[in-house]
Amino acid sequence: MLFGLFLITAILYTIKFQKETSGMNILNTGTLADSVISVNGDIVNFFLIKSDDGFIAIDGGNESQRVLEELSILGIGADEIKAVLLTHSDRDHIAGTGVFKDATVYLAQNEEQIISGNKKRFLLFSNKLETDYRVLYDNQELEINGINIRCILTPGHTPGSMCFLINGKYLFVGDTMSLKDGRVLLFNDTFNMDSELQKTSLEKLSKLENAKYIFTAHYGFTDNFSKAFENW
Repeated sequence: MLFGLFLITAILYTIKFQKETSGMNILNTGTLADSVISVNGDIVNFFLIKSDDGFIAIDGGNESQRVLEELSILGIGADEIKAVLLTHSDRDHIAGTGVFKDATVYLAQNEEQIISGNKKRFLLFSNKLETDYRVLYDNQELEINGINIRCILTPGHTPGSMCFLINGKYLFVGDTMSLKDGRVLLFNDTFNMDSELQKTSLEKLSKLENAKYIFTAHYGFTDNFSKAFENW
């Protein structure tokens, strides 16, 4: 009886997952703007930023072999990635992180409760991060190889979801929002832990000054920050 219930639940979730992801917009691997590069991870994008010494990655990709294949297309070696900024700890954002042997990995302190098992991600399941990492805090600023990074805690998708404002201009949001016709919307409610809290996080982001670009993990990007947040 219990196994049958589990099987039915798994089937229903798979159907729901396929429906939710069918409307996503995954960018091709290539240069988007200035020094920002998108990497196609099949169901997710992660991003690279050229720095004074190698690259900084925003998230780590969905699968190690796919990450290496896409980097090869770009002519970039995994050893050129010097830092990885994780927007959160879901598998599609962290599973490829292990290929970056020379990189320092960063994660929001509020996300530790998910990978420690103190808080469950889905029902009985927590996330796992197999690499060492350094913790980040809301409004923390750091400089990595000539790149200025502002860390902005935006809970909702997960408790420690974090956005990164790079050089005051490029906002990387992970799964903190979706974009449709260049407008900011909530991320898929099915995958959010707290969509009401995500609304508060989006209102917080809408007040950023001077930001120009928004890069999402599943819904493409926009170069018009002001228009994107007009309704917020």
